Amino acid sequence: MNHTIKGRDPVGTGQADGLSPWNAERAELHRQGAKAAARGEPSDTNPLSDPCNKPLATGESEDKWLQRSDAWAQGHDAQMAGQNAAPIASKKGSR
Repeated sequence: MNHTIKGRDPVGTGQADGLSPWNAERAELHRQGAKAAARGEPSDTNPLSDPCNKPLATGESEDKWLQRSDAWAQGHDAQMAGQNAAPIASKKGSR
């Protein structure tokens, strides 16, 4: 009997649900940025801006770090744009 668990990577490729490892990391960073915005945190709280997460400390390339930092910021910005554009439901029909 062959059982497949959705979201699992049965052969160890690192590509569960068809996401490459980088796309999965980017999606996670985007999600974390959006969650920070939903909590009301300002954009300058991006954890990748912390010195211990910068290329000099991590050894990753500047380009890779910038991609990761941008993914978090894009998630934050998208959440903030959604919050600012959303109508206030509690006032609807309050007359």
